[in-house]
Amino acid sequence: MALPIIRITLGFMYFSAFLRRVVNMPAKMIPSSPAYVGGKLITFIPHAWLIGGLLEYTIMHPAFLYDFLVAWTVLEAVFGLFLMLGFMSRLSGLVIALLAWGIGLGAAWIGSTCLDEWQIAAVEGAAALVFVFAGSKWLSVDQLLIKKYPNGLKIGRWSLPLW
Repeated sequence: MALPIIRITLGFMYFSAFLRRVVNMPAKMIPSSPAYVGGKLITFIPHAWLIGGLLEYTIMHPAFLYDFLVAWTVLEAVFGLFLMLGFMSRLSGLVIALLAWGIGLGAAWIGSTCLDEWQIAAVEGAAALVFVFAGSKWLSVDQLLIKKYPNGLKIGRWSLPLW
C-alpha cells in the first residue's frame, strides 16, 4: 500500500514545482522579475559539487539560463505527472532521481544551515530510485497496460516492453 502513496506524493512534489513557477507565480519564470528563479542559482555557486563551472556558465549566459529553467520546469511537470499516474514509472523515477540529484550537486552541503535542496536530493532522489527498480505494480497506468499488453506494445516493427 505504501508504494502508490509514495509515488503519488513524490510525483506531486515535482508537478507542483511546475505549478508554483508557472501558475501560482509566473514572475518566477520572467528574467526581469525580482522573483526570477534563475537568481537562486547564484547562491549555489560557492557550494556546488562538480557542476560549479556549469552553473557559472549558465548564469553568465542569460538566454541559456532561461532555456535551462524552462526545460527543467517542463521535465518536472511531465515526469511528475507521469509518476503520479504510474505511467512509464521506471523512466519517470530515473528522471526525477536525476533532477533531485542535480539539485543536490548544485546546492551541495553548506554546513549546519543546510538548505532544503540537500534534503530534496537525498530523500526524493532515493525515493525516485525505488520506482526505477520496482516500477508501479498496482494502482497505475503501467499496471493497466501490462494487463492489456502482457508481451509489450507493438508499434509497427518496434516492440516496446512494458515491464
